[in-house]
Amino acid sequence: MTSDDLSVLWDELTPKLYGYLVNTVRDRTLAEDLLQNTWQKAIEALPKFRERGAPFAAWLFAIARNECRQHWRKSNREIPLDPALHDQPVADQPEPGIDLDRILGLLSEDDRELLRLRYIADLPVSDIARILNINYVAVRVRLHRAIKRCRTLTKN
Repeated sequence: MTSDDLSVLWDELTPKLYGYLVNTVRDRTLAEDLLQNTWQKAIEALPKFRERGAPFAAWLFAIARNECRQHWRKSNREIPLDPALHDQPVADQPEPGIDLDRILGLLSEDDRELLRLRYIADLPVSDIARILNINYVAVRVRLHRAIKRCRTLTKN
């Protein structure tokens, strides 16, 4: 792979990867750090990369997913209390529309991960199957069920 090839991949995949990371960790600064770590590890491991049926994007997102897991293991998923963010007054009237963050918060982590990979990272089902190490049909079924749960939650 040449540096031009890598540059094209960077331009194509970085926005999707960043969107996935921001949605996963809910912190732009942390997402930027994880993005850099992901690309650094990918570039260091590039000589070992063999396509073997999995495209580069699936490999890169698997690295990003592992970076998130490693971060959570190190931090024990602690979220520091920020009074400016957490002590906001509650509005008397809810805003019309769907509160996507609330609905996603009610889903399991597995459902959220599937939805992030499919709709935020915009990955094909076959790549998601490789990243999560499950078969293609299982991904489609789980996505369908996650979407159905979201629809049910939006009706409530």
